[in-house]
Amino acid sequence: MIYSTWINQFHSVFLIVFSLFTYVQSDVPRPRGVSLSKAPLYSPTKDFTCFDGTISIPFSYVNDDYCDCFDGSDEPGTSACLNGFFHCTNAGHRPLNIPSSRVNDGVCDCCDGSDEYASGETCANTCEELGREARAEAQRVAELYKAGSHLRSELIEKGNAKRNEMAEQLQQLEKDKSEAVQIKDEKESLKNELEAKENEALKVYREAEEQERQKKAEEEKQNSIRESLEHFNRYDVNHDDVLTMDEIIIARVFDKDQDGNVDAEEIKYFFGDSDSVDKDTFVSTTWPLLKPLLMVKDGLFKPNEEQEDIEQEQEADGDEAGDLDNEYAGHDDEASDLDLPQDEHEEQEQEAEAEQTNVYDEETQRLVNEATEARRLHTDAERTVREIEANIRKIQQSLEKDYGLQQEYATLDGECWEYEDKEYVYKLCVFQKVTQKSKNGGAEVGLGNWGEWGGPDHNKYSIMKYTNGIACWNGPSRMTTVHISCGLETKLLSVTEPYRCEYKMEFSTPAACDESHPTAQHSSHDEL
Repeated sequence: MIYSTWINQFHSVFLIVFSLFTYVQSDVPRPRGVSLSKAPLYSPTKDFTCFDGTISIPFSYVNDDYCDCFDGSDEPGTSACLNGFFHCTNAGHRPLNIPSSRVNDGVCDCCDGSDEYASGETCANTCEELGREARAEAQRVAELYKAGSHLRSELIEKGNAKRNEMAEQLQQLEKDKSEAVQIKDEKESLKNELEAKENEALKVYREAEEQERQKKAEEEKQNSIRESLEHFNRYDVNHDDVLTMDEIIIARVFDKDQDGNVDAEEIKYFFGDSDSVDKDTFVSTTWPLLKPLLMVKDGLFKPNEEQEDIEQEQEADGDEAGDLDNEYAGHDDEASDLDLPQDEHEEQEQEAEAEQTNVYDEETQRLVNEATEARRLHTDAERTVREIEANIRKIQQSLEKDYGLQQEYATLDGECWEYEDKEYVYKLCVFQKVTQKSKNGGAEVGLGNWGEWGGPDHNKYSIMKYTNGIACWNGPSRMTTVHISCGLETKLLSVTEPYRCEYKMEFSTPAACDESHPTAQHSSHDEL
């Protein structure tokens, strides 16, 4: 009842004010094409001064179809000045300013037809009809904003509650971080202390291992020298400690390509530019080249290509064996590692590690175990700190976002809405990103990431800008503007691509139902 009374009062006041405005407009004398607000500047009792203040002219020069003022202000009712404007009174409807170039051009731009007074064009006066439609639309918009404002109030309440909750979470996370950093520092200090003891205890073993490695390397070196000398003596037929080309030709092991002959290229491969080698040169240079050939001959070494073929055959055999194992699982007493549960794998790995670490004495092993556990605990503590820091950054970013003057858009953050056309599915995730996906399959294409509010000064929160999307082929990065309107439900209404790689979305939500400017979208037709 109250709501209906409010609407009726609003409608009555609107009609009264509009009628008075129309009456005053029509009764105030002023030159053709001049608005009511500028009528005092056109006084027929004195010279007219151009709006830019450059010159003054006799009032009789106003609307004489000759442009005297640089700003075009002396010809409001003609098309003489290209930069001038003609004011349509449009009694019964909204007034309108049009460029002077449209005056008497044969097209009825003013609903009252006043712009075509001398063109011979007959213009029907449609202002009353358009006025009724405009008033009906204004009433519909007012009702929509009235109903949507209640939903907007709920969003504002939830948005502020969400912001307060995030602020409390941030405060708690800062405390958690302080405690976690303290624990991490304690774990790091303990780790460093135990690692120092571990390194000291392992020093003896490492030195022994290094000595053993060096000893083994020396033994391998001596064995290699001994083996190379045995072969040298075998090929040195005349025992003069020099291996000549004739002796190499006799020794078929130098037949690198296995064609039955040792040719000049093969001799050069083993001898280089010399025609003979002594023992030292044979050991250091020739033997490393010869040994792989001997291993191939004895079947102890396979060339790369042959080795790859063998590995592929083994993999194929393994696949077949795996298929058989899977088929007859449960019938084979000795299951493969692939069939073992995860816990048994871990046990095997632990046993393998135990076998490697059993070389230490009991005290050293204890220090190694303590240091290993300390490293694990320190790693866990570091991970905890990083996770807390990530949550802090996420909440800080949310708190820094502009959710509207009263946090009315806060609850929409991260929520997604979709719109489908014949080819694509578009998704808008508010304050996050915009994507496009073909109905025929394929990956999502980014049409922009949250950038900023981009509406005009009088209604900043009417447009969202999403920028830096996936680059078009030989084109710019995709971007999307989301035009927001008042609606009783939050919904993605339409998607278009007015320009290449630039997308436009229409999005309605109760968050936009701010009664302080319910008709802002219609102001473009009002007096300039």
